[in-house]
Amino acid sequence: MTTQDSSPAVRPGDSLLSILLAIFRLAGPAVLAMLLAFPLYKGRPSGWLPLSVAAAVAGLLLFRKTRLPSLPPRRFLALVLGIPALLQAALVLWLRPDPAFDGLFVLQEAERLARTGEMSALTYYAPGQIWYYALLFKIFGASPLVAQLGQIPLFLGMILALHAIARRALPPLPARAATLAMAYYPSMILYALVTPYYFYLYTLMILLMAGRWLAVARGGGAGAGFAGGLAAGFGALTKAVLLVAPAQALAFWLLSARSFFQRRVWAAWLAFILGLLIVIAPWAWRNRQVLGEPVLVCTSGPLVLWSANNPDSDGLYSALPDMTRIETPEEMLRHMRYCRDQAKAFILFHPGQFIRLAGRKLLHTWGTETSYVELINRGGAPLGPLDPAFRFIAQVGWGTLVWLWAFVAARALIRRRPATPVELATAILVLSKWVIYSFYEGGARHHLPVVPMLILYVVSELAADRSSEIA
Repeated sequence: MTTQDSSPAVRPGDSLLSILLAIFRLAGPAVLAMLLAFPLYKGRPSGWLPLSVAAAVAGLLLFRKTRLPSLPPRRFLALVLGIPALLQAALVLWLRPDPAFDGLFVLQEAERLARTGEMSALTYYAPGQIWYYALLFKIFGASPLVAQLGQIPLFLGMILALHAIARRALPPLPARAATLAMAYYPSMILYALVTPYYFYLYTLMILLMAGRWLAVARGGGAGAGFAGGLAAGFGALTKAVLLVAPAQALAFWLLSARSFFQRRVWAAWLAFILGLLIVIAPWAWRNRQVLGEPVLVCTSGPLVLWSANNPDSDGLYSALPDMTRIETPEEMLRHMRYCRDQAKAFILFHPGQFIRLAGRKLLHTWGTETSYVELINRGGAPLGPLDPAFRFIAQVGWGTLVWLWAFVAARALIRRRPATPVELATAILVLSKWVIYSFYEGGARHHLPVVPMLILYVVSELAADRSSEIA
């Protein structure tokens, strides 16, 4: 039997929490504005068609009272696990897409690891996805098909992780609604076709981490904090951006506790850091031995920073850092330092251009969800009519979520509604990405890992409104 989360609402009493909530609630309408501006920015008025469909879907969800059919738990899990898995597998087997760019390079490193037992000495990529692929290749043989089908267990893990969070944060029916929305969210199914180099594994770790954040907010202690740190550590080894997790966790727990002096919170945070360090330390030690200098996860960070911040950058990928031929760890370290210095100099001495680039990065990150479709192909050949179809479906899904997000966020801002722990956790995750991807390369793939928590947040806000109407 499931019960609604009994933890007290987080009330925006102090100034820091009030500012954070105001920014997050303004972010919803801001993302909607980016979504509506993007077709004009790209010069494609047809881009407003999926947004119009999304607005209609959002309107139906907002203003038409619907109830989910009552299903036994086993049938419900079959609905949210079995059918999405079959859809994803069918698409992979039908299209048999060839991997490209980062997806291809990570797959090649995994093939090498499975064959020789050695990781690349240059350590450009975070190792998490490489390890996962190599394990699959050891068992099933190395091929793009194995890598793509290997995303299905991770996707199902994401659905189960969100369902576990929703059951503790929401009444039973809204919890099921959030899980269904996550399971059938178009890009969650389609993204396996790009042969991801981090997405499903990284997002699963974010959900496991966020679940432990909320467990501590409900009264959990060091054990929950330690488990969250383990998830954050594995997430950081999949994408180094999650090295910010200790700061995120501390902000969430202090703000949700509404006190700086709760011993339980500090114990959970220290346990969180311990869990993260236990996971990362062996790999960081390996990097020290191979590279000769401390590198926590991977060497790509400064290169990507310079790619996004140089006089010729458009805020997206730039080939400039990759034009240098690098063959040894020593050359990689020198190139890292050079790229870092060049990016810092550009940001400091060209602040106006940097600010314009930051706006462009945010527009490409939040204003669309179609850019990853260009990485999908059909056995190496162009998708043809499937390309606009996939783009339309993906944009309708993202557009529906953004319309709903803007609606519930603006209403909460106007009504000065107290925040729940779910909203606070989502705000910290989303706003962290706003800051990070103002500096690093923009792209729709960067907002996808927070989509599950955004779905949970939107459903929780709508459920609270329905409950107040009934009361």
